[in-house]
Amino acid sequence: MTEQPLRIRSFAKINLALAVLGRRPDGYHAIQTVFQSIDLYDELEFRASERLELECENLPGVARGDNLVWKAATLLAETLPAGRGASIVLRKKIPPGAGLGGGSSNAAAALVGLCRLWRIPASGIDLGPLAARLGSDVPFFLSGGTALGSGRGEKIEALPDAPALNLVVIFPGIEVPTSEAYRSLNLALTSATEDNRIQSFCGRLKEGRNVPTGIFNDFEASILPAYPPVLQAADFLRRQGAAAVLLSGSGSAVFGFFNDEESALAASRAKARETWRVFPARTLSRTEYFQSMFG
Repeated sequence: MTEQPLRIRSFAKINLALAVLGRRPDGYHAIQTVFQSIDLYDELEFRASERLELECENLPGVARGDNLVWKAATLLAETLPAGRGASIVLRKKIPPGAGLGGGSSNAAAALVGLCRLWRIPASGIDLGPLAARLGSDVPFFLSGGTALGSGRGEKIEALPDAPALNLVVIFPGIEVPTSEAYRSLNLALTSATEDNRIQSFCGRLKEGRNVPTGIFNDFEASILPAYPPVLQAADFLRRQGAAAVLLSGSGSAVFGFFNDEESALAASRAKARETWRVFPARTLSRTEYFQSMFG
């Protein structure tokens, strides 16, 4: 009898608020951001194997050595006794280069999934440092829900769950390289450690106040004028009646909040460009994130 594979969902994120504080001496940028999980997801499938193997679906042009799932798997295997293997299949739905954290989410899901496949107890290994080595956003995806990210984004503080919200995400068919997005900000070195706007937004969450009216992203001022397809997608969501529209991360995806699921579905069906990929979605609480991960 064939052993059933282990399947894990790898969820996307949006940024409800994002402040870029400045360029650090190490070349990275200091940020503060409020991450939010949404129910758009990729899927990873794991089977026992004598060696590590990775197959990717819907992800052309990415070498195995550059794939964050492969990097996560090899990094975790290196920290454990020799002889760990797995056959991994990654099925992509989250667009790469969209600011939705797909690659980072895949890396975190690989760490979690392999720990389960290899029967590593939760107390047996601290995945946080491994996640931070893989990428700035990866630690967030170990917990999901609503969280404050600081430093490069890798320092995670859980926040009260944002209210359940319906949204539409549009990937406008182009990628915005993260390095170009940061260069467009033209920031000097700074010693700032926090942003008052972020503190105010976190206060709104803790008070249970309306989230959409307080969202912001420092990248919008430079990215929207420089990338007309991104601006067109944002304008489309506004015309469809979105309560608030925002760029996710450094782009290129934009999202808009709608009052109910029916309105979000109607907007997603009215897409105006063939090059767009449009996803109706909803936010996930931290509990929903964990409950839905293994489906």
